[in-house]
Amino acid sequence: MAIRKNKITKISIIILMLLLLFFSVKYYKVKEELTTFKEHSELEIKVLESQLGEILHKYDSLSEESKHNAELIALNIDSKSINDESTSQINSTASSINDSIVFYAKRAQELNTQIAQKKQAIADNSKASQNTSQANLYKLSASNINAKGVKIYSDLYKANNSQIQQLRVCYTLQRNDVVKSGSRKIYIQVVNPKNQIISKDNSYVEDALGARLQFSAISEVNYNKKDTDVCAYVDLEKNKTIKGNYIINIYSDFTKIGSTIFEYK
Repeated sequence: MAIRKNKITKISIIILMLLLLFFSVKYYKVKEELTTFKEHSELEIKVLESQLGEILHKYDSLSEESKHNAELIALNIDSKSINDESTSQINSTASSINDSIVFYAKRAQELNTQIAQKKQAIADNSKASQNTSQANLYKLSASNINAKGVKIYSDLYKANNSQIQQLRVCYTLQRNDVVKSGSRKIYIQVVNPKNQIISKDNSYVEDALGARLQFSAISEVNYNKKDTDVCAYVDLEKNKTIKGNYIINIYSDFTKIGSTIFEYK
């Protein structure tokens, strides 16, 4: 009895260690992506702040020059000692400086807005990454997805006919110790090169809000938190079966858990 308890304890410890390792790898990947995004965004913010500093410096210089010209014009200088051309030039220069001040003030405001948007994007991306990481822990994931064309020979289907009649789609539902065990409905959706969904019986499922998911084949899979290999056959529609690249999507309920490309030559 004691030996059996020791074995159960050891197995439990191993499972917990594997679960901890899985979460650690997931957390490291998300953290690495977030760090890269922050570095790029902070570099862009530094560039924008540098541009803003230069513009504010120009703005201050122009303001001083505008003030100087205003003081010069304000002086009650004898109009006879200054010819009309000089007066016109002073007024023109003052007008040009004022226009530049308005331009740089507007540009500085735009840069301030961009900096604020960049900082907000960093905060939003950080929050979204955390939410996505947590959500991914509670959903299935399909890997090793591959498809192969199938021909069914009969009296009506000759050997020299090159068109395939079915697709054999195989995939692996990956191990996830957090997802509950039990029967799962897995939907395969095949989209041809013309972006048409192949669904011989126009099959679809509908959620409580009325959203529809059209599918090409469905499998009932008994998932028990382990890597589970699954294969299914998709009946093709003759008028939609053409040469080119087919997109194969795998769904669990309404959540896409995997995708691949099948090339029909």
